[in-house]
Amino acid sequence: MLATSLRTTPRRLTELAASRDPISSLFKTTLAAAADEALLAKRRQGLGQLLLAGLAERAFERLYRKTLGAEELHLEDERSGYTDTDYRVLNGSRRPVFRLNIKFHGTLFVNAKAMVGLEPTDCFALATYKVWQGMQKQQGEVLPYVFAIVSVPGLTAESVGAIVPARLVHLAAFAYAAKSGGKRDVEDAIVRHLIEDEQPKEVAQQIAAFSVRIEGTEWRVISARKADKLLRELLFERVYAIRQRSFAQTQVNMHFSLSQDLTALVEFLRLWRERGPQGLASMLERGLV
Repeated sequence: MLATSLRTTPRRLTELAASRDPISSLFKTTLAAAADEALLAKRRQGLGQLLLAGLAERAFERLYRKTLGAEELHLEDERSGYTDTDYRVLNGSRRPVFRLNIKFHGTLFVNAKAMVGLEPTDCFALATYKVWQGMQKQQGEVLPYVFAIVSVPGLTAESVGAIVPARLVHLAAFAYAAKSGGKRDVEDAIVRHLIEDEQPKEVAQQIAAFSVRIEGTEWRVISARKADKLLRELLFERVYAIRQRSFAQTQVNMHFSLSQDLTALVEFLRLWRERGPQGLASMLERGLV
C-alpha cells in the first residue's frame, strides 16, 4: 500500500531503507553538491524573479478591485518559462478576456537619448521576439495579448532575490540538482511560503516594502498588436541593434516611450469599465491600446 501511494515499488522502498544515504539515493544528488555557488546564484535570481511575479499578481488584483470596485476577476497562471509572468485574465463567468504578460522595468537605458531618441526615464526595452511571441499566442488563441509594464527603478530579480533566506535558496538549488521532476513546483512553493506565511521580521518588512513599491508605481500597458505595429513603423529608429555592424552579438530590443506609446493602467481599466470586455477586446485587437 505504501509503495502504491508513493508511486514506486516495494523493491525500491527496500533499497532506500537499506541505503546509507536515502536522500542521495532517491534524488541522485546531495545537499553538498547543491551548494555549488554558481547554482545557488542562479536559483537566488530565479526566486527573485518569481517573488516579483507573485507580488505583481497580487498588486494587479488589488489595483483592479480598487479601480473598478469589483471582485469578479481571476488570474489564471499560465507561465511557461522561468522569466515569464504570463496569465489569462478571466471575468466573473470564468471567460478569458485577455492574456497578460507582466514585465518589470527596473534598469534605466542611460544611452537611450543617443541611441533611440528617448529620455532614459521614458524608455522601456522589450525584446523583439517577445512581441512576435505575443502576436503568435494572440492569433493562435484568438485572445488579445497585453504587456503590463511595472516601472520600479532598482527593483530587479537580483535585488529581490538577495533577501531570500539562504536555506530556501539551497532548497531550490537542491531541487534543480536532483534527477527528478517538479523543480518549478518547489520554487513556486517557496515563493508562496515567503508571501503567505510568517517570515523573520527583516524579510517580512522587505517583502512588504517591495509590495508597496510595486502597487504604488504607475503601471502601463500596451497590446501586442500595437507593439507589433510600432515595431514595424519605427524599426530603424527604435531597434538600434539592427543598425550595428556587430548585429549578431547585440540584444535585439524594441524601445517604447512609456509616456507616448503605452497606456496608463487606470485608463485601461476605465476603458474596461465603460466599454465592457468585448469593447476592450476589440480595441486591443485593433492596436488602439
